[in-house]
Amino acid sequence: MLLLGAHDCLPHDLSVVVAGWALPAMWMVLAPIGDPLTVRACRTSRATRARPGNRVVTNSVNTAEDRLQPGIDAPGSTSRQVRPVVAVALLLIGLAAMAMTFVRLPYFIFRPGTVNALSHRIVVFKGEAFPAAGEVYFTTVRQDSTVNGWEYLWAFVDDADLLVDQESVLGDRSRDENRQFNIELMRVSKSTAEAVALRHLGLDPFVATGVGMASVQDPAAAHLTTEDVIVAIDGVATMHVEELVALVKGRSPGDRIEILIEGLDGDNPRTVVVELAARDDDPTVGFLGIGPQTRWEDVEDLPIDVGIRTDKVGGNSAGLALTLALLEVLTPGELTAGLRVATTGTIDLDGVVGPIGGIRQKVVAARRAGIDLFLVPEHEVSDARDVAGDLRVEGVRNLDEALAVLTELGGNADALALPATSG
Repeated sequence: MLLLGAHDCLPHDLSVVVAGWALPAMWMVLAPIGDPLTVRACRTSRATRARPGNRVVTNSVNTAEDRLQPGIDAPGSTSRQVRPVVAVALLLIGLAAMAMTFVRLPYFIFRPGTVNALSHRIVVFKGEAFPAAGEVYFTTVRQDSTVNGWEYLWAFVDDADLLVDQESVLGDRSRDENRQFNIELMRVSKSTAEAVALRHLGLDPFVATGVGMASVQDPAAAHLTTEDVIVAIDGVATMHVEELVALVKGRSPGDRIEILIEGLDGDNPRTVVVELAARDDDPTVGFLGIGPQTRWEDVEDLPIDVGIRTDKVGGNSAGLALTLALLEVLTPGELTAGLRVATTGTIDLDGVVGPIGGIRQKVVAARRAGIDLFLVPEHEVSDARDVAGDLRVEGVRNLDEALAVLTELGGNADALALPATSG
């Protein structure tokens, strides 16, 4: 028998590893008692030398089977089983987090964008410009086209975010085509705003020169194309669509009309005769079979020539803002009564204010920027006021109503005029 006595014992602060398990440092006695080897622990940290035959009996460990005897659980066995489960769970959580971060979803998120002063963006090439104490601003919406899972979930929490599916935004256009489409909308919006502002001041920058055709079908298809412009019917000038419609509407099916046409560039004038058909919705009214649109051309030598810099901003929702800013810069006095006025809304050649997208996001942006007054399309005023807080919001249907609001606040919108030298 091998004994570990006082002179042979292990230090008190050490452990002995048996069959993969760490046993506390104690007085240990190893004794070959048959097979397998039995480990016995001393009961005290201080003992006299053991005599032959003396044994200290303790629980035994079966090292041959590397386990405790039946009914006794191995220390740490539960944690050994849990560790792989925890590792797998952590791995799955990590993969999910990566997917939420890096996988792009087929959505757009529209957020509050910028509020942009317009006076310094208007360039007067010909005529006089007038500084003002107030300012007209246009608002934008920030468009996020790379939406991940976290942003998708946050859009349901933040009222200032608008989540829109990709198809509703792009339609059949690619992302690059959509950007170019919006730049073109802004170009048309600027041109329209210039025309509306100058017309309000008594100048028309465009002149109607005939009626073009966006589409042609029978009975006109045998004689006309979309490359032609109608300038007269039966000797009566037709410079506007309304004039042409009135002439045709007064004729009956089967009537023959003489049409004077020319090319888009004004060349190759000629006369054709067309027999009218019957309208599907009213068989008693004559039908020519064209999609008419007025041809407009620039007027030369106007006393005013202006341009608007909008950089890479796209869309047509700044039409009203651009019109008001032009009126502010081109006329003396205070159109806005010294206030910071933001607006949103499209505008057409008749001065009618049209709907826009992202009204709530634009109002939030204006409120955060400290704007005094926000003019919006009338039918969107309710949504705008939902998020306006202390910001004053007014709905308008056209340019005249927008000017009336500014007049009420103390502006000179009811007395706008070019200086005598420009008229």
